[in-house]
Amino acid sequence: MNSAVGKKKLFISNLDFEVTSEQLRELFEELGPCISVVVASDRETKRSKGFAFVEMEREEDAKSAIETLNNKQVNGRPMKVCEDRGKNAGPAGSGDAPEGGRRFEPLPSIQRMQLFKRRKKLDPFTEDPTKTIDYKDVAMLSKFVSERGRILSRRLTGLTAYNQRKVSKAIKRAQSLGLMAYTSIQSNK
Repeated sequence: MNSAVGKKKLFISNLDFEVTSEQLRELFEELGPCISVVVASDRETKRSKGFAFVEMEREEDAKSAIETLNNKQVNGRPMKVCEDRGKNAGPAGSGDAPEGGRRFEPLPSIQRMQLFKRRKKLDPFTEDPTKTIDYKDVAMLSKFVSERGRILSRRLTGLTAYNQRKVSKAIKRAQSLGLMAYTSIQSNK
């Protein structure tokens, strides 16, 4: 961690919800000087979450704090004190894969990962109000039909729901009147 600098961050869990950062600072100051003491609290209720972080000035003081204060009763609860492994460190004992175990490799959250860049398709009828949907305009309607003669979905066309309904009605009318073919695949017979 920060062994080159000399300071060490500790993670304290199983705290009583009434313990304040001042009380924790007093406990840890007996073993050595503290840089910071932070008790995690809920944003809305401002109530303690039951764990805290203490940053000690010297690594030796942090080790002695782990030895002496681990399982010490504070307000009737035995608090757990250990070295802070950070957010992405994984479960305890996951160092360099002891006894042939797998090493923990943090991966980014799938929600933040962008697998495919989605191109935003805009509805041409809302962009240009002079454009109209007409069953006689076969060239414009053919953009919204697949090779097999099926009407493309909104996801592929980018049309609004209203315009998608109007386009599909116009395509069906043009196909029924023979202005558009039901399929554009040429058969080689």
